[in-house]
Amino acid sequence: MQTQTEALVTVILPTHNHAPFIVQAIESVLMQETEYPFDILLHDDASTDGTADICRDYAARYPEKITLIAQSVNQYTIDRRIQSHILIPRVTAKYTAILDGDDYWTDPLKLQKQVGYMEAHPECTLCIGGADLVDVNNRVTGHVKPYDMDRMVDPLNMIRAGGGFVATNTIVMPTQLLKDLPKFADYVEAEDIPFQLLGALTGYAWYIADTLMAYRVAVPNSWSTRQYASAMATRIKTSQDLIALNQGYDAYSGGKYHEAFLQAIRYQEFLILTYQHKLKEAKQPPYRAFYDKLSWKRKIRLFGEKYFTGFTMRVIAWMRSRRK
Repeated sequence: MQTQTEALVTVILPTHNHAPFIVQAIESVLMQETEYPFDILLHDDASTDGTADICRDYAARYPEKITLIAQSVNQYTIDRRIQSHILIPRVTAKYTAILDGDDYWTDPLKLQKQVGYMEAHPECTLCIGGADLVDVNNRVTGHVKPYDMDRMVDPLNMIRAGGGFVATNTIVMPTQLLKDLPKFADYVEAEDIPFQLLGALTGYAWYIADTLMAYRVAVPNSWSTRQYASAMATRIKTSQDLIALNQGYDAYSGGKYHEAFLQAIRYQEFLILTYQHKLKEAKQPPYRAFYDKLSWKRKIRLFGEKYFTGFTMRVIAWMRSRRK
């Protein structure tokens, strides 16, 4: 065991109104078995559901392990890049790991495997791994596992995946690299996408095929849930931001992966056309391939939203109510 007391890795753990989940998240970090010190930078963004009390209790019980930032005013309403602008600038450890307050790690050796690999391979600038998708009751509903073996990540795979390549909360990266994020990374609200691309394009990304964590889906008020339910203008803005981000990283990488970035940009343009109900344009080159890959259910929904908007929305609302 190392004798140093300064953390080699800091786990940033942002949370807001995650009372049903935050204990599991914190405990999943505390259970980590490592050969080196680690700590937790816990950020409660003015929760109103009891999460703040839980965070204060854990910080009091583990003062040597947990540093709590307890906000009295919700920072997300001021600056949505909590990780990049508030947490990462405060990290002094060599590496930064990420965990959101509604998710949790499942492998007690997660940090050991990832940081151990990065310590032995200093040219590695991003280490990620497999994840289960779970519902609010911890039932596994799917998986995020891009490869079936440990291997170097092909940047082309990550670029084309458009943010869906890997579960965010498996990310471990050198802290200094995260502090040196390009300015264009601020284009998007979803911070994991610029993190992943930066890591894969700077040195190389290493994928560990083990299941390291559980990513919770359909959590009320999560970014993905809000995005799914958002107005057309919000969805269009998100796609426009992702287009700008891909253009930025295309230039950042010197055009080495231009065709992959162009495909990622075309996909966001395709989504904008569907949001605007421009199905005729969405079925034409260079977007036709994206349309052909849609499920028949999605195609029917797009058709209904264009030609029978009110009726389609009522049917969708009815179907959602039946699932509850």
